Amino acid sequence: MPRASGFKPIGLRDYVRLHSKSNPDVEEADLTLRLRETLEKYKAGTRCSCGAPIWVIGSAEVGNMCFKCITGSIDSSEDYEIDEACDKAMF
Repeated sequence: MPRASGFKPIGLRDYVRLHSKSNPDVEEADLTLRLRETLEKYKAGTRCSCGAPIWVIGSAEVGNMCFKCITGSIDSSEDYEIDEACDKAMF
């Protein structure tokens, strides 16, 4: 699948493991649930207030927002996104 978004695709379970390694206080079950719920919102067409598709990984932490609105950057090439959401165009 082409990477329209520019993100580095990662499986949900792989991301949870990676995140937990850097953030040992995070409950994996809670993070997994938040990511799955946010992924479902993405699949249902939820958009950031600016109109762009939400960034699942970021939105699971801060609410339904796109990468640019969360980070202030347009370069997502060094950032992860759940692989099922990597079909989106950034803007």
